Amino acid sequence: MIPRVAHFVFGLGEQDEPMHFLHYASIESCRRVLAPERIYLHHRHRPWGPWWERIARHVTLMPVAPVAEVLAADYGRGLVPERLLYAHHADFIRLDALIEHGGVYADIDTIFVREFPEELFGERFVIGREPPVQDETTGERRASLCNALLMSEPGGAFARAWRERMGEALDGSWSNHSGFLSQELSEQLPEQLRVEPERTFFSFEASARGLSALLRERHEVPAGALSVHLWAHLWWERRRRDFSPAHADWAEPSFVRSARSTLADMLRPYLPERPPTRGRRLSYLSTDDVSGYGIAADRCMAALRGAGVEVDWLPHVPEDGTPLFYGRGLSAAAAPPPAGATGTRAPVVVAHLVPEYYPDVRREHREAFLVGHTVWETDRLPHHWPELLEVVDLLVVPCHFNARVIEAARVRTPVAVIPHAAPAPLRADLAPVPPWDAIPADTLVFYTIAMWTERKAVARTVEAFLRAFTAREKVMLIIKSSHRDYTVEMSPSGGLAREGTTGFSLARLLAAHSDPPPVQLVTRDLSDAELAGLHARGDCFVSLCHGEGWGLGSFDAAAYGKPVVTTGFGGQLDYLAGSPLLVEHRIVGVNERAGGASYTRDQRWAEPNVDHGAALLRQVAADPLRAHELAQERGREIRRRYRPEAIASAFIHALEQSHASI
Repeated sequence: MIPRVAHFVFGLGEQDEPMHFLHYASIESCRRVLAPERIYLHHRHRPWGPWWERIARHVTLMPVAPVAEVLAADYGRGLVPERLLYAHHADFIRLDALIEHGGVYADIDTIFVREFPEELFGERFVIGREPPVQDETTGERRASLCNALLMSEPGGAFARAWRERMGEALDGSWSNHSGFLSQELSEQLPEQLRVEPERTFFSFEASARGLSALLRERHEVPAGALSVHLWAHLWWERRRRDFSPAHADWAEPSFVRSARSTLADMLRPYLPERPPTRGRRLSYLSTDDVSGYGIAADRCMAALRGAGVEVDWLPHVPEDGTPLFYGRGLSAAAAPPPAGATGTRAPVVVAHLVPEYYPDVRREHREAFLVGHTVWETDRLPHHWPELLEVVDLLVVPCHFNARVIEAARVRTPVAVIPHAAPAPLRADLAPVPPWDAIPADTLVFYTIAMWTERKAVARTVEAFLRAFTAREKVMLIIKSSHRDYTVEMSPSGGLAREGTTGFSLARLLAAHSDPPPVQLVTRDLSDAELAGLHARGDCFVSLCHGEGWGLGSFDAAAYGKPVVTTGFGGQLDYLAGSPLLVEHRIVGVNERAGGASYTRDQRWAEPNVDHGAALLRQVAADPLRAHELAQERGREIRRRYRPEAIASAFIHALEQSHASI
């Protein structure tokens, strides 16, 4: 007999973030649907946060140690990323728990949807089939069982046989010791287990199609499914998009409340009572990425929610084959319904997108009060923008520079200047993280974060640094940029560092100097922790750009209390006005390869004085303590002026002044 106890494994790595709502919902769905006598949570690091506090009293904590077999295994083939090795530790821990206690084991991205038939608890061991899995060694697709949900009697023969052979089968691949070995044992010991069909535990397969049905579309959970495994390791990280553009934020309560995807429908019963919103609600369309538009939109939505506004988010995700690069993240059936009207007022829809999207948004929301939230970087709008900007009822821009440019274009739509919200403060106890922890403490670190485009002018930033210093000085420049240099054509041949790559362009700049100081180029995606670590380790942000509509890199660095050396032209003057570190410039015609029809020769932007930029870098290096003190003072003022509460208040006021109600 299989006892009615449940097991989860969680917290094998450091818990830097609070428990996520989805993990709470997994345990809570087990508690409500399965009604186990006890729920064990096997962990190394204790969970924390409000969702943990909700479920903790229903859980028995069981400390575990790292698994010796996994620590000793050879992962030299690189088939399993180091960040996912916790899953292999969990493979052993779950079997040890079932052998000792018996019961039901579930991955903590499992949602229980129907009561388990009593007959399952009369079995010796229960496991579910999954679709055939590719063997990473041979390339063949092989029959496989999935260990994301298991049921076992205490000391069960199948569990013991599996555990005894698992260490030997651990060959550095993902599935050999788990799915393939259990399949092999099921053929050898058929009388010791029951194999359930795919639909019972894995009705949505671990493929782009299966995850789309789960995360982006709306479907009924198939009849006969008892639980649904979410395959979260394939989509949890925002920067991973090979299986789905969805990520952990799509399972946050604010998204689940309004979305109607398959996943949202499953999670909605586990939401707490709706927080008070004073009846305020709006729909918010934005790009779901880490671009300037995406980050600014995330902060604006967070600020509005913090002010009690219910925000229904409609993400636009990068998608091949779409005219404007982004497509709808949710299908029409899965998207939130339009925000309801308040009294006699129209519903409010915010399109935090480039204006080329506004006509389509207007067609989808004909009755809405439509707010366009955008930004621009030169002294004139693109020629096609004025007509697009008049599609909306209110324009929101982050800076007065943008407002003047729109006014000069004689756009009739009202304009509200609402700055972007400041970032959350860096943790005071933030320890240096790789790779920045290898930089000597006495090295003065200049850094920049920008795509390698003509407008961002990373080459001028590099040149100013190379003119300012030599290899004999304890300085370095860190460049977080793209792999592609968008200012030149990509060479059709020549390898990874051929012409058209940022590595090639940087090498050419370095070669022009006989004794250049160290420059580190980073082109890979950085995690949030790595990016925060760069800001924390960096001593001075530098950007000799041609122009910014706001400049989130400069803004965040300034908010963190870092000196900012940047061109004195554009939206950044709203928060850097009066700074002694603004680079002199002259106004010149625009020449931008990467902007398409938006950039034309009759527009103008700044040409920074590279020698003056170099002089300012030397000024910071000559007295870094004084530069730091002045930057800290400005940072405190930025965090006060652009605090989320102030931004939300300004946004709500702008809507009220424009006769919109939320």
